[in-house]
Amino acid sequence: MASTGRITQTSTRNEAHSRCRRANGNGNVVIENALAHLTDEELERDVQSFVETHLPSVRYENLLRAARVAKDIRVYDEVARQKGYNFEPTLPVQLTKEEKYALRRERDVPFSEKGMRIVILTVSIAALLQGFVQSSFNGASLYREEWGLRRDLGPDDTSADNWKLGAANAAPFFFAALIGCPLALPINYWFGRRGGICVAALLIFASSLGAAYARTWYHLLGIRAINGVGMGIKAVSTPILAGETAVGFWRGSAILAWQLWVAFGIMLGFAFNLVFTKAQSSLTTLSLINAAPMVPSFFLFMITLFLCPESPRYHLTRGPNYNVRKAFISMVKLRNTELQALRDMYLIYKSLEQESMALGNLDAHAFRSPGFVWVIRDFFRQYAQLFQQRRLYNAVISTSTVNLAQQLCGINVLAFYSGYLFNGAGSDVHSKVIPMAYSLGFGAINFLCALPAVRSIDTLGRRKWLLATLPFMALFMFGAALAFTIEPRNIRVGVAAFFLFIFAAVYSPGLGPIPFTLASESFPLSHREAGTAWAISINLGFAGLLSIVFPSINSGLTETGALGLFSGLNVVALVMVFLLVEETKRRTLEELDHIFAVSKRKFMRFQLFEYLPWLVRYYIFGSKKPRPELYEDLIWGPSEGEDLATFRAVDLVGYYSEPSVPEPVELAHSRSRDVPQAGDQYGSVQSKELGAKVAADPGDASEMQATNNDGPVSIRY
Repeated sequence: MASTGRITQTSTRNEAHSRCRRANGNGNVVIENALAHLTDEELERDVQSFVETHLPSVRYENLLRAARVAKDIRVYDEVARQKGYNFEPTLPVQLTKEEKYALRRERDVPFSEKGMRIVILTVSIAALLQGFVQSSFNGASLYREEWGLRRDLGPDDTSADNWKLGAANAAPFFFAALIGCPLALPINYWFGRRGGICVAALLIFASSLGAAYARTWYHLLGIRAINGVGMGIKAVSTPILAGETAVGFWRGSAILAWQLWVAFGIMLGFAFNLVFTKAQSSLTTLSLINAAPMVPSFFLFMITLFLCPESPRYHLTRGPNYNVRKAFISMVKLRNTELQALRDMYLIYKSLEQESMALGNLDAHAFRSPGFVWVIRDFFRQYAQLFQQRRLYNAVISTSTVNLAQQLCGINVLAFYSGYLFNGAGSDVHSKVIPMAYSLGFGAINFLCALPAVRSIDTLGRRKWLLATLPFMALFMFGAALAFTIEPRNIRVGVAAFFLFIFAAVYSPGLGPIPFTLASESFPLSHREAGTAWAISINLGFAGLLSIVFPSINSGLTETGALGLFSGLNVVALVMVFLLVEETKRRTLEELDHIFAVSKRKFMRFQLFEYLPWLVRYYIFGSKKPRPELYEDLIWGPSEGEDLATFRAVDLVGYYSEPSVPEPVELAHSRSRDVPQAGDQYGSVQSKELGAKVAADPGDASEMQATNNDGPVSIRY
C-alpha cells in the first residue's frame, strides 16, 4: 500500500473533523464545503501549488478568484442576485456583470450552460435508441410465426413456444445485466464515457443489421444477445456522462433526458412499426422492424465521436487517461464563464482528494497506469468493496431499491407486451394494427407526461416524486386488472387501456426517470462505474426476468390476476422507497458522500419515528411544528420549507426571476483560526463543549492545513 506524508496528514485532519461532528450536540449529519477548513493563507498556497503542478497555462490570480468563490459559494450567489449588496466592496473577489448573470442562471435555469446542449443531445439520442429497440422487440412479437413460433398463443397455452417467446425478448436484458453492464467498467476505464457509448452504438448497429436477416428463433436469440451487451454498456455510460457534466443544481434534469427520450423512442418506434405494416409481406415487415434501430445507432456513434465532450471527472480518475489539463479543457466547454469552469474544476479536485482519503488506503499501482491483470483484478475488488464500506453499500441499497421498484411496478409489461396483451384481450381477429395503435398511445403518454419532471425532479426532488406517484400507480394498475373482467369483449380493451394509460402517465415523472438518475449519481468517482453497473444490472436483469415469465404468468393467472399482482407490488415498492431511499436533489456529486454516510438504521429510524409522525401531525392535525431535519447543511443552509408547499406550480413549470436576497451569511475567508470558531463550522455556535474538546487536543487544529497536489485525486484501489 502507498503511504505518503500527504496521506497521513489528510487522514489526521479528516479524523479531527469526524471528532468535531460526533461532538455536535444535535447529532445531525453535517454537509460542508471541501474548502471550509482552509484559511485564506492556506488557500493561496494550495492554489499556487495546484497551478504549478497541473495548470501552468492558467493565471494564478484567476484560479485564486475561482477558489475563493468556491469556498464562499453561498455568499457570492447572494451577491450575484442584487446590485450594490451591502458588503460586496469588502469581498476579496469582485464579480463582473457577466459572472453575476451566469451564477444566477446556473442555479435558477435548467440547461443554462451552452456546453451542456451537445451532452443532452447525445444522451437523448442514446435514450431514443433504447426505446426504439424496445419497440422493435414488442412489434416483432406480433410476427412470431415468421421466426418459427405458433401465432395462436392463447391464455390457456402452456406450450414451449410461450417460453421461447419470453426467452427471445428476455435475452437482450439478461445479457445487458450480466455482461454489458459489468463490461462498462473496463471500457469506461480505458476509453471513457464517450468510448463506452460509441462501442455500444456499434454493437447495436451490427445486431440490428443481423436481426433483419434472422429467420429462426435461434438466430434471433443469438443476435439479441449481442444487442443486449450494447444496451448494457450504453445504459451505464450515458447517465454517468450526463450526471458528471451537469451542474449539481440541475443534474436530475440532465439525466432525466434519458427516460424522457426512452419514452419518445418507444413512441417513435411504435409509429414506425405501424408504417411497416404496409409492407408487401409479413416477412418484410418483420425485417424492417428489426432493422429500424440501425438509424439512431449510427447517428449516436457519429455525434458522440465527433461532437460530444468527455466528462471532466473521467480525466480526474487515476489511470491511463488521468490528465488535469484535459479535465479543465472539458470543463471550459461545459460552463459559460472561465470563473465557473475554474471554480468547479478546483472544487471537484479537492473534494475528490478528500473522497479518496475517506474511502481507504491506496494501492501503489494507482499512482501509475497499471497493467491489464491489475486492472481486471481491481474491477472485482471494486464490486466487493460495494458491500464492505458504509458509504458504498448505503448507495447500493438505495439505488437497488429504486431500480427494483421500477420492475415491480409492471411498467415493462406495457413496454414489452402491450401489443400481445391488447391483442389477446379483446380482438376476435388476428389484427396487428389495433394492438400497435394502443402501444403507440402508451409511448406517447409516457413521453408527454415525463415533461413535468424536467425541472421538478430537482426542485421537488427524487424521493418526493416517488412517494407521491407510487400509491396512484397501485390504484390505476388495480383498475386495469378489474377492467379485464368486463364481459363485452369490444369494451374490455378500451377500459383496460384507459387505466393503463393513466398508470403510464403517473409513472412517467416519478419512477420513470429516477432509477437511472440515482444509479448514476449516488456513488463516488472511484466506484461510480461499478456501483452504476450493479444498480442498472438489477433493473435490466429483472426486466429480462419479467420478459421471460410474463407470457406464462399471463397464461396462468389471466390478465386480471397478472395485473393485480403488479398492483400489490407497487405498494411494496412504496414502503421500500419510504424506508430506504435518500433525497439527492441539488447536491454536487461529491456532497452526496455526506448524505450516504448516514447508516440505514439511523435513516429508517428517522423516517419512522420523526418524519412520519411529523407528516401526520402537519397534514392531518394542522400542526405548525417545523419539519425535523436529519442533515445540517453548512453550504446553503436549511431547506426553505420545501415540504410545506408540495407540488407548487413554480416547481412543475418554473420561470426565471431575480429572487430576493436571503439573510447574509458569514464569510469563510474571514473566520479566525481560534478554537471556538471551529465549532461554528459544524453548525453548533452555542456549543462551548465542542470548543473545549477541540482545544484539549491542539494537534487537531494544527493539522488542519492545506495539502499539496502531488498525489492522486480519485483512484482505483
